[in-house]
Amino acid sequence: MELQVLEVAVREVDGKGGARKVRRTGMVPAVVYGLGKDPAELKINAKVFEHLLHSRGGEHAIVQLEVAEHTDMSGPAMLKEVQHHPIRGDVLHADFQRIRLDERIHTLIPVILAGQSVGVVEGGVLDHQLRELEIECLALEVPDEVKVDVSDLAIGDSVHVAAITLPEGITILTDSDRTIAAVHAPRILKEEAAEEGAEEGEGAEEGEQAEPEVIGEKKAEDED
Repeated sequence: MELQVLEVAVREVDGKGGARKVRRTGMVPAVVYGLGKDPAELKINAKVFEHLLHSRGGEHAIVQLEVAEHTDMSGPAMLKEVQHHPIRGDVLHADFQRIRLDERIHTLIPVILAGQSVGVVEGGVLDHQLRELEIECLALEVPDEVKVDVSDLAIGDSVHVAAITLPEGITILTDSDRTIAAVHAPRILKEEAAEEGAEEGEGAEEGEQAEPEVIGEKKAEDED
């Protein structure tokens, strides 16, 4: 995998409102840290950064940071955290971690479901439970995604992490028992089953109430 190049610039820290001032100029404030070096405050063109988030790796992208006028600060890094505005959703801040290309890293890759489940065709509901898989490998070996075929899942079936096979050299860190996807019975069938169970329960209660009346009648006859 070839590293994506991300051009950034050093950011002058200017008190509490510094980050807001940077955002008003169409830039995203960021920081890069790790490998025993001092953290560096950066800024990135907001449109370029949004494009990065919608390309390979997304919010876990691995990039070659090119720091303008500071080549000694340039190098490979992994996007560790992206802070979004809670209402508007736009990016407020980004954290990068410096990495070495000859050392294994921990990262997350998206889990994509492929195929049409037979259970869905029968009216079931597909529940995609695990959307990211944690792995360990060299930075240049990180897959863009992992696809899981759900075609054979019938109603009541599920597929787990243990079913995933990745290329040699990539270790899956997510628990193998974790459910990736499951096909559930449609809600209307569940409600009908619950109603039937309730009706059977009511019938049993009526039967229990009727029994003492018979006993009472028999007792009265014995007394006569």
